[in-house]
Amino acid sequence: MSGALRRTIAGLLATFLASLALIPAYNGQEWLSSTALVILFTAIVGFTLRQLGTPRLLVPVGQLAALGWAFVLVYANQDLRFGVLPSGESVQALIERINDGLLIVVRYAAPVPYDADLVMVTALGIGLVAIAVDTLAATFRLTPWAGLPLLLLYSIPATTVSGGVSALAFIPAAVGYVVLLVSEGRDRLGRWGRVIGIADDVAGPQESPGTSVVGQTGRRVSAAVIGLAVVVPALLPALPESVLGQGEGNGIGTAGRTIKVDNPIVDLKRDLKLPQDVPVMSYRTDTNTPDYIKLVTLDDFDGEHWRPSPRSVSNVTSSRSDFARLPDPPGLQPNVPRTRVTSQFEVTDALQSRWLPSPYPASAVKTPVDWGYDPETLDIVIRGQSSAGLDFDVTSLGVGLTPTELQAAGPAPAAVFDRYTKLPPDIPSQVINLARSETSKATNAYDKAVALQRWFRNDFIYDLNVQPGHGGSAMLEFLADKRGYCEQFAATMAIMARSLGIPARVGVGYMPGTRQPDGRWLVTAHDSHAWPELYFAGYGWVRFEPTPQSQTGVAPAWTVPDSTTPTVPVPDQRDNPEDPQQNRQQSSSPAPIPGQMDPLGPATQTPVGSSFNPIPFIAVGVILLLALVPCLVRVGIRRRRLSQRDPGRLVEAAWRELSDVTADLGVSWDNATTPRAAGARLSARLPESAQPALRQLVDTVERNRYAPDPGDVTEVHAFVDTVTKALRARASRARRILAWALPASLWRRLPMLWSPVADLLDRANGVGPRLTQRMRRERVAGGR
Repeated sequence: MSGALRRTIAGLLATFLASLALIPAYNGQEWLSSTALVILFTAIVGFTLRQLGTPRLLVPVGQLAALGWAFVLVYANQDLRFGVLPSGESVQALIERINDGLLIVVRYAAPVPYDADLVMVTALGIGLVAIAVDTLAATFRLTPWAGLPLLLLYSIPATTVSGGVSALAFIPAAVGYVVLLVSEGRDRLGRWGRVIGIADDVAGPQESPGTSVVGQTGRRVSAAVIGLAVVVPALLPALPESVLGQGEGNGIGTAGRTIKVDNPIVDLKRDLKLPQDVPVMSYRTDTNTPDYIKLVTLDDFDGEHWRPSPRSVSNVTSSRSDFARLPDPPGLQPNVPRTRVTSQFEVTDALQSRWLPSPYPASAVKTPVDWGYDPETLDIVIRGQSSAGLDFDVTSLGVGLTPTELQAAGPAPAAVFDRYTKLPPDIPSQVINLARSETSKATNAYDKAVALQRWFRNDFIYDLNVQPGHGGSAMLEFLADKRGYCEQFAATMAIMARSLGIPARVGVGYMPGTRQPDGRWLVTAHDSHAWPELYFAGYGWVRFEPTPQSQTGVAPAWTVPDSTTPTVPVPDQRDNPEDPQQNRQQSSSPAPIPGQMDPLGPATQTPVGSSFNPIPFIAVGVILLLALVPCLVRVGIRRRRLSQRDPGRLVEAAWRELSDVTADLGVSWDNATTPRAAGARLSARLPESAQPALRQLVDTVERNRYAPDPGDVTEVHAFVDTVTKALRARASRARRILAWALPASLWRRLPMLWSPVADLLDRANGVGPRLTQRMRRERVAGGR
């Protein structure tokens, strides 16, 4: 095998072994096959380019281009030019999928649930690491540096998995790195001819060499690195999880109180499971029955995710004093009764969203920032900033809807029907058949929607501890177990409605919140919610509520055929089963709740997270204590030396102490010289006042070494103190601080600590050769 091929294979194997450390970070191993193919692909491309004589700087560029092209062909193969060349549209589609995968990575705690985009992002990330390893090890032959990207792969689960990962997880990565080093070492040594071995003189010229010097050293280094990497992390205590935080449910941003909304359907479960019920907004309104507050509409389903479709946002110039009007909602006829509801919103600094929260449908907005809206969905987009800390007014429409009118609604327009009933071809047939079965007795679109809603609310159980997702397999699991949370209820009902020919989409936002004693409504992260919206001709998009009553209160009046009064319920229960008040009675009454604390009020405000948390202080104390360890050890060594009772040992300890003082202060010192020569060299660095103490110390050391009796040694301690103070006075402030915090003399003692370990490794290393020699001798003896 050529050296070039050997280096390529070693890099390939090292990257794959290092990627195995990611197994604890993912829920399932679907990503492994894709990862292996990507690593193999990058290795083949790199080897081919090098064999073709490509300049070294262009080899990684070619690998990156090939990797990007391959990902476009596999994951974003729409709108390709000539069927194989990427276009602007296909590249944009790939970027969107990468963004979706990255959002899942940062929003969920390890182990992260399976997602097709997550698998793609994982394969792409490991592919980049494979290119880095191949570039360093095979292209530029800087093999030792290839350990850095390999270490990156191990550091991901080590810093994200709750409770850390097993120390054994480092072994595959370490073995891969050793394979790289061995491959490089063999290639370099091969240029010098045959390696002389330790056992050559034992085996004789007719025998193959045993353990070579280089092999022995390599095994010592390898065993030491792997042993330390496995043992040290196992012995060190892990920091508490709350010091660094983790993903879903245990961290709320860097400040501990941030709700960042990038992909609402991905962020939804994270917000529902936050350990602290973070206030996100409060508002006043002129109705006693406020409606849900929408952030964004998800109207595109690709088989795995509901997403906002590409939007053409109309720009609106902000006005601090006047309302800017929005058009009537799509599909709502002018003759449908409606009332105008005005609300004044105050968004906390915790909610960071590019969408403006507002009841649907909004008809006018007054806000100090520039904004725009999508005419199809009336989603409001903020320009140039997020919603954090924003105050604004919204006028929305309270549309008069009754079951009788919705039952009589005609078919949806062709454009609406074609767009909002579109489903991927791989929707499981069980889902479609189940939707038809549950609505078999319904004769119109409204009755079918009501039947689906009733089925979900009556036969299913709300459970926030299920795995997120609403793709094919996740949807089948949800329908089989009949357990889930609002994401699954909204997404599945919308998909079933589309399969029945009812235009449907998903809204994401918040339930109305809880009314406060002063009349305001408080909305928190635990009010996060998702719901389906179905289209009815003449009335436009109508909200339904399939999530069970235990979490959302009574269903909207227009979705209950026996009801004729269009009122909106106000549930007390938050969309969170972990709420300690989860068993309280549901109520649609908007009356104030007695004794309800107002976390946003001026006088009684209790900031979220203001309770004392000792863990950060403990962590800081541990870090400071660790920083003081070198100084404390150095002080202990000095005291132990100068407290010797035996005169001879005291003199030698004092001389070693002076040697360490010079090392700490950066003063040259040669242990190979005599005490007199060392003193003469050191005296040049001392003032006249300290030189007598140095001369007397040198004389004491010489008498101790060469005379029968060292004489009086009671002043040795004072001699050392005088010389030390003089040296410190001549040193710079930075050098004195460094000598105190990180004394250099300690590092000279590390080899002493390593010697027993090295001896043990040498003995272990020699086991193989000794056994081999013994077997050879027995074989030779048997042959005689």
